[in-house]
Amino acid sequence: MQYSAIRIFLRNLTIFILFFLFLLFDTISIYYNKKDISILLSTTLLIVAGYIIVQNIFRKKSIIPAGKNGGKLPNRESLLKTLKECEQKRPKALILINIDSFEDINDFFGYDFGDKVLNVVSDWLKRNLPNDNAKLYKLEADNYAIFTEHFQTKDELIKYLKALSRKILEMNFVICDNELDIGFTMGAAINQENLLKLTHSAFKTSKMKKAQFEVYIEDKNSENIHEKNIRINKIIKKAIQNKKVIPFFQPIYDIKLHKIDKYESLMRIESSNNKYMTPSEFLSISKKSKLYPRLTKEMFSRVIDNIGSSKAEYSVNLSVNDILDKDTSYFILNKLEKNDIGSWLVFEILESEGIKNYKEVTTFLRDLKALGAKLAIDDFGSGYSNFEYILKLDVDFLKVDGSLIRNIDINEDTQIITSTIVNFAKKLQIKTIAEYVHNKDIYEKIKLLGFDYAQGYYIGEPKKYLCTSKNLDYLKEHDIFDFTS
Repeated sequence: MQYSAIRIFLRNLTIFILFFLFLLFDTISIYYNKKDISILLSTTLLIVAGYIIVQNIFRKKSIIPAGKNGGKLPNRESLLKTLKECEQKRPKALILINIDSFEDINDFFGYDFGDKVLNVVSDWLKRNLPNDNAKLYKLEADNYAIFTEHFQTKDELIKYLKALSRKILEMNFVICDNELDIGFTMGAAINQENLLKLTHSAFKTSKMKKAQFEVYIEDKNSENIHEKNIRINKIIKKAIQNKKVIPFFQPIYDIKLHKIDKYESLMRIESSNNKYMTPSEFLSISKKSKLYPRLTKEMFSRVIDNIGSSKAEYSVNLSVNDILDKDTSYFILNKLEKNDIGSWLVFEILESEGIKNYKEVTTFLRDLKALGAKLAIDDFGSGYSNFEYILKLDVDFLKVDGSLIRNIDINEDTQIITSTIVNFAKKLQIKTIAEYVHNKDIYEKIKLLGFDYAQGYYIGEPKKYLCTSKNLDYLKEHDIFDFTS
């Protein structure tokens, strides 16, 4: 968006400078008797000046005055009615149009001026419809729609969108003596069921790509994804209602004491036939469908049910979103206080998420500590690794991320990094836990580096049941650990 006062001034200034140079060169050439040079330079300057003047004339031909009211256009309700009436018809196409940076126009010039812009754009679009039978609709705010039965193929539709994009870029709109360049973002679909929905999908893609337009391309995989999301969302709701949110427990092994005295509680959803879904299958969907807080509370309740079945502590994953959700944070604190179970629990905060709302987060974490709970930073080394952040939160454990552990037996760089973390933690009397310990070589290496605890498939997979003494005998019998060292 550029404005006339500056642009017109610059054009006129450029022309003035060129003519001044023309006179200057002419005077110098006469003084030094260099007529050939004078003719060459003067001709060049005149051509350039002429080109700018001609371009300016053509630009002015594109300038449109502000319309009075843009004409009354049918609204969204009319569009929906048209789409319903034409549901079975072919061909048909729908185009959604949004004015780029319209909020900036409103902020800069005011809402009355913005209304005038909408009137001008309405008039311009009516004059540039694909054919006489096409209909223009005014939707909410700065959005328009064009419905037409004119295009037979997607290529014809694309050809029109390209022409419309080119035309709007060539236009200069003058409204109340202010010159504007206006751009569109467009999405379109042709000959589809759910035409409005798919056109809107193309429009969102165009916005995301910052493209002038996007045409919906039928993608069976995309439809399958939508169906899958709906199916999983139903499974989540059913799991919450029927108490099918199940904690699986992965043992955490105390390297010095040679015993399992902690378990990380990992969320699973029991779907059918004793099959369990992992968070990667449902967590992002639960967040989009606003079911995530309910999942967190259900999981926490199920973990509490297991407290007392062994002498071990239980760690529970907690996101910053959980902490900032007033209902969830109150639920957790209330459960701890009511059941007096703080000393059994370790809350793992995801380090890679970062913490922006320090005051709210630290207040909640202090409340947890006051009720006897311990704190761990999960996935340490995967995100910000802010050591000041560790000091502020007064944590009890650092869980070093699997990306630093998985190849630590052969990667000297990760050995140096983890050694620094372990030494830092020891000086602050913070215990360290190595995640992703999946073989004996890695176990021996983290033991040598001074880690306090080990967790991973070498120690034990996440299971619905706890690791009993019988399991420990099995581990010892198969020489998985050296229990005598």
